[in-house]
Amino acid sequence: MSTSLLVYLDRNALISPWDIDTSTTNIRTLQAQIQTRAGAGFYFQNNLDMVLSSFRFKSLAIQFTFTFLSIPIFFMAWYMGTTVSDVSFSLRRREIGLLSTKGFSGGQIRRIFLIETILLGLLGGLLGVLAGFLLNPLFSQFSTEMLFNPQVISIYTLVSTIIFGVIIALLSTYNSAKKASRLSAVDALREYLPAGEMKSYKKRWPWIAFILGTYKLIIFIFSVNVTVQLTRIGMAGQNFILTIFSGLAIVIDYVLTYIGPLLFFWGSTKLFIQGSLKFQELTTRAASFLGDLGALATKNVRRNPARSAAIAFLIALIISYGAQVTTQLASEQDYTTRRIYTQVGADLSIYVTIPNEAENISSTILANVSTSIENSTIEYSLSSTSTGANYISVNMKAVQPKTWLKAAYYESDMFTGNNLETAFRNLTTNKDAIILEKGIAKLLKLNVGDFITLTIGTTSKKMTVVGFFGPETGDGQSFFSLYWSFVSEEVYKELNSSVYVYSTRILLKLKPGENGTAIAENIRSLDLNVSLVDSFAEEYALSQSDVTTVGSLDAQRLGIIFAVLAASVGTTLVSVVSMRERSREATIMSVKGLSYKQLVIMFVTENLAVVTFAVVLGTCVGFIAAYGNISATNSFISSTALIKHRFIFQSDAVLMLVSCVALIFVSTIAPILIISRGYITKLERMVRLR
Repeated sequence: MSTSLLVYLDRNALISPWDIDTSTTNIRTLQAQIQTRAGAGFYFQNNLDMVLSSFRFKSLAIQFTFTFLSIPIFFMAWYMGTTVSDVSFSLRRREIGLLSTKGFSGGQIRRIFLIETILLGLLGGLLGVLAGFLLNPLFSQFSTEMLFNPQVISIYTLVSTIIFGVIIALLSTYNSAKKASRLSAVDALREYLPAGEMKSYKKRWPWIAFILGTYKLIIFIFSVNVTVQLTRIGMAGQNFILTIFSGLAIVIDYVLTYIGPLLFFWGSTKLFIQGSLKFQELTTRAASFLGDLGALATKNVRRNPARSAAIAFLIALIISYGAQVTTQLASEQDYTTRRIYTQVGADLSIYVTIPNEAENISSTILANVSTSIENSTIEYSLSSTSTGANYISVNMKAVQPKTWLKAAYYESDMFTGNNLETAFRNLTTNKDAIILEKGIAKLLKLNVGDFITLTIGTTSKKMTVVGFFGPETGDGQSFFSLYWSFVSEEVYKELNSSVYVYSTRILLKLKPGENGTAIAENIRSLDLNVSLVDSFAEEYALSQSDVTTVGSLDAQRLGIIFAVLAASVGTTLVSVVSMRERSREATIMSVKGLSYKQLVIMFVTENLAVVTFAVVLGTCVGFIAAYGNISATNSFISSTALIKHRFIFQSDAVLMLVSCVALIFVSTIAPILIISRGYITKLERMVRLR
């Protein structure tokens, strides 16, 4: 006999999801008070303590994941800010020159710009808080009422966000302001300040970055798991120095997994756009069909190579990030779906308590929900041992070959050694045929057409191997089935009285568009002698409720949106400021006879050369990095895993990537069209006035 006293606490008074430490203290304090009054002889179990600890770790995991995934966005915001600042200060050279001639020192000019930056950072931080306040319900599960909860948007959140905005603004503009303040009055008053050639010693770092990035891309392409290979080398050598170098190489390779593409982009844009004439030569050839306009546009690419390299780097990085994340998200979603389907076995799996009742139960189910079911089959799970080696266990599924292929979930590459349809046809024509688990076949060195003698229950059967199922084991020394072999249902019926069936299930494949959850509930309501009704729809919905996993995926999707928006805004700002910088040049060209169409063609050609190069480079590198990361993920999964990640393209991922690329091109072309029209309109007004 035992007596339990269950205590339900006032959770609203004791627990706050915003303060887990205080909540835990409240619960433990109350427990101590109860223990003091109860006296000795009682055992207390705090059921809330573990839940609160789990909540704390999940919350920290989500915060860490979101922060880690936000780093690329912060980097892009900083780099975009530095690029726009360079262009903006270049546009304000005349203002800087006038301040210098009036007696302002370089320090005073720099402080003026930094004060402007602080004011802009404060304004940007406030706008960011407002935008986050309004968008919070859209990207989270909070209701609009929760917006005014001080725990969601507290004074600390407001202050820290604004301070962070000011810091980002200062980091983005400090170097530009410093360079601008050091301009001499003569250089500042020039209409055009030519860019100097990149010095040889300054090319060393771009070359190092390019080589390291290229190395990592090669590793991605060939799907080499450097960590595993170097670990084996370090362990095999039994040499302390070799082990240290292997560990250092593993750390470097791990870091390059994340920054390798970034180094490749930075090195390649610095070397081939800013520090070389090769890019100009290629764009000249590509734009040769435009004649003199194309030649003029490609010459202008060299007007400010540092700016062109910065824009190319930014766009390539954004497109690469979008391609990589969308592909990996599609792969993860595909993996989750296939894993759950493999676990359930079909759209619905009904586990029958008594094997001999399976056919009657199947008939009852079909009679009630036949309009929703496309195919059904019964699957009996048996176990056997290999005669002559009783320590080798073989798990088997006895199936009806034709109906199983139509109802069950499987992937063709799970079956090897023979064509899938041929192997199952052999099960139909030969009741002593078996599709043997590949690990057992490797251990016993059996090929298709060989025989294996199995003890099933109390009967020994000599069976012909007609195919293999499952992956190979890593070492070929597994004496127990990791998966299963397939035999005909006739084997079960023949040995029904002497074989032990440890699992019987009915597999149902639903018609397209049917609600698996509703059908599962309908089957449960039939009051049949079944132990479990397993539904793919329910299991998938459950997997999507895991806040740690789903939160990470949502953060990555959100990261793509903000990254592309940042790149688009940056590209638009640079295009606008660059066009304003060349207003006099455009006016002179118009006076000399260039039409609006010719001006647009020249400016678009000049900008599209850099943008197209960056988009192509970013897309290729993004897919290569995604392929490498997916392969690396698979390498950490056991070699005996039945389901692994695939490199796939889903329609929503393709749409997302195409939208990113289209937005970048629109951000480049739209300012050119609008501002060029303004130049022509302004010139026409001047002519009319005269």
